[in-house]
Amino acid sequence: MSPETDRFEADAGRGGEGPDFRGMVETIPHLVWQSNPLGDWVWASPQWAAFTGQSPSCSRGNGWLDAVHPEDRERTRDAWRAASRQGHLAVEHRLCRRPAEAGDPYLWFSTQATPRRGDDGRPTTWFGTSTDIHALTLMRRGQDRLIHELQRQGRNNLAVIHGIVRRIADNAATAEDVVAHIGDRLAAMARIQAEVSREPLAGVALDVLIRDELSAHALPDPTELAGPPVRLPPETAEKLGLALHELVLGAVLDGDDRIAATWTVTPADLVLTWRTRARSGAPADGARTMSAEMLQRMLAYDLHAVTTVTEAGRERQVVIVLPLPR
Repeated sequence: MSPETDRFEADAGRGGEGPDFRGMVETIPHLVWQSNPLGDWVWASPQWAAFTGQSPSCSRGNGWLDAVHPEDRERTRDAWRAASRQGHLAVEHRLCRRPAEAGDPYLWFSTQATPRRGDDGRPTTWFGTSTDIHALTLMRRGQDRLIHELQRQGRNNLAVIHGIVRRIADNAATAEDVVAHIGDRLAAMARIQAEVSREPLAGVALDVLIRDELSAHALPDPTELAGPPVRLPPETAEKLGLALHELVLGAVLDGDDRIAATWTVTPADLVLTWRTRARSGAPADGARTMSAEMLQRMLAYDLHAVTTVTEAGRERQVVIVLPLPR
């Protein structure tokens, strides 16, 4: 046995059972080590050498810090400085795997240690382990991102509802109109949220947003629905989905008998063209004008889009130039 192993087993108080104790240390799924009260290592288990590629001589003293990610070293030193006062060491940091496999060579570990104390109560030696928590850390970060996204969507939805109420209140004639319009828009938001939640990381397909709105109002598939595959990020899908709702609602109110939706994509913009034709004899009650004004204001404010509405007789065309997220 090496001098380091002899010292480790003697300090552990298991000298008489050295081979059994050493066998246990060398087979547990942790990196085990021993240090003096200053944090200078005097021994490391074979698992440490196998993971970091450090030889026993390289890990002694402060050599083990070379395996710690440079961004985590000062925090690790701070943990050691506080350890004697707190009576234990606990730090999460990244350790370098050698030889490195594909991807980031650094994995997250939880390093903890407790001291053996002398008759005067002062630490004489520290025994510690470093445990792989990389998968757990990634899961925590995923949860944090999910919580952040849910909070963002909650704030965004409240802002959208506030904007909808203000726009409707500015144009509605009676309280009953306000209630009906708000209920209709909230139902549209619920449909959009259901689609956004289906695959939040993949985004929402533009053609699905269009078909969902048409189906919700019992309208048939458009006469033309064409364009390259486009998946919109959740926030863009939420806002554009409400705009599509206004377009479909306008088609219902006007009794349109022809609806066509086409789009193109440039490196900077999505260009959506919405064309409708009102049925013969449909009343001109101002619904088109009110919807166009609301649509233009909403898209310009929410998505920095430029909306152009042109009409000729029963034909109406809406062109939305929407900047795409970079």
